[in-house]
Amino acid sequence: MDPVQQSIAAWHKAFFTALHQSQTERLKKKIESSFGPILDKEADAVYEAIGKIWGSMVTQSDAKKELETKIQKIYSEVNRK
Repeated sequence: MDPVQQSIAAWHKAFFTALHQSQTERLKKKIESSFGPILDKEADAVYEAIGKIWGSMVTQSDAKKELETKIQKIYSEVNRK
């Protein structure tokens, strides 16, 4: 491929990436000022719920490991006989 064309394509992509980032920054400022408190409350609710979900996943994982250990012990005892 032609290096000049690659350079032009890279600059083209960079321009639109920078434009998109600028648009995003401007929207973020407006969203923060308009919806900031609401988003904070939502974030708190999500954080709390996912924390509970995570805790239950850890409990399930522990229960599965405990079951695996017990079944492994049973098979070990059967193989000894």
